[in-house]
Amino acid sequence: MKMLPGYFRKKNSPEVPAELSKKIKRLSCNGIKRAIFDLDNTILNGDIGDALFCRIKNLELRERVKTDGSLIDLTWDEYQSMISRGQKESAYKRVVECMKNVPVNLIADLTRELMNSDFRFLEHSGEKISIPHVDTGIRVLVSLLKKENYDINVISASNSISVKIVAEEYLGLQKSKVFGVESEFVEYEGGKLKLTGKLKEPVPVNNGKAELYHVAFGDELPLITAGDSELDFPMLDLVCEGGIVLWRGEEGSVFEKLRNLIGERAEVISLLKFGFGQGAAK
Repeated sequence: MKMLPGYFRKKNSPEVPAELSKKIKRLSCNGIKRAIFDLDNTILNGDIGDALFCRIKNLELRERVKTDGSLIDLTWDEYQSMISRGQKESAYKRVVECMKNVPVNLIADLTRELMNSDFRFLEHSGEKISIPHVDTGIRVLVSLLKKENYDINVISASNSISVKIVAEEYLGLQKSKVFGVESEFVEYEGGKLKLTGKLKEPVPVNNGKAELYHVAFGDELPLITAGDSELDFPMLDLVCEGGIVLWRGEEGSVFEKLRNLIGERAEVISLLKFGFGQGAAK
């Protein structure tokens, strides 16, 4: 595979600390032991949705990607401006909507290219964008949950094609239990598929993550929820009585807000305390 321009990433190799392992092994319920994870900056160090969009915009600049003869009608700067103005929910939807007419196989190929890269960054408009990879500590944590017979699921605000590929091929999860922002698609050129940009409801951003959970799994609540941002709160708040909320965001005001939201119903654990890296986005 051709390597992307950027910087080599450092490898990390934490293990699940004994204290955290004991807390997880002590959990019990009468039904299915279910864990729900966010993807970007929670399972991943980095954001697959951002990296994919950046990669497509870079290819556009080289005139290698066009959609029905025209470029995607959202620039990288416009996308980042929406986020900086506090319009994250709209930005995460818009970045998938704007990929109408992009072939499904191109999204899949670029996702694998990014996940297989040994470099740390892409560059666009003078900005460095992290190339994501599965956090080694989270990988070990997921392995522990598998041994404890957990039903492990992912609900992400990135596009569903990339999310399913990352979860299945790089973490060994069942893609039927993995959800992202999903666009409808149509056939072209004898059976190939491309996106229409029309999003399927519920869209798993903010409150949509909790809505999608209930559509997929009904009213049985998860024992473990995990995320890194305030937009994950509706999903994190699904945790059942006596469960655990795992937090990969910073230990500041947002973390305290989460603890107040959950209250005494479940234990809120900062993974920073156990040496995991800090998440930051979706």
